[in-house]
Amino acid sequence: MKAVKVILTILGVIVLFFGLVFLIGGRPVTGAVILASGGFMVVFGLRKPKTRDVVIKRELELTGDVNLESMKCTQCAGTLSSENVSVKAGTVFISCPYCHSEYQIEEAPKW
Repeated sequence: MKAVKVILTILGVIVLFFGLVFLIGGRPVTGAVILASGGFMVVFGLRKPKTRDVVIKRELELTGDVNLESMKCTQCAGTLSSENVSVKAGTVFISCPYCHSEYQIEEAPKW
């Protein structure tokens, strides 16, 4: 993308030069059209792209006591780690790397 902008700017400068040649040579309408197109190329070649900084922050707050080191898969009893936890549509899911089952975490009440 950067190379295209450089080429467009160089080409715009060359076209501006030819527009000046046509203006000096006695063809004002043709020179004006060529100057306008060259200016258009230079402006778009030097224009900086619009950037938007998007930050997506997700926090998970659990009310109960959760110990990730002691979590086991309900299907195969494989040990799960924090890498197996994901949030999909606002719900916490666990995916087992051993049996590839996926289920929702249900939080037990503290009472």
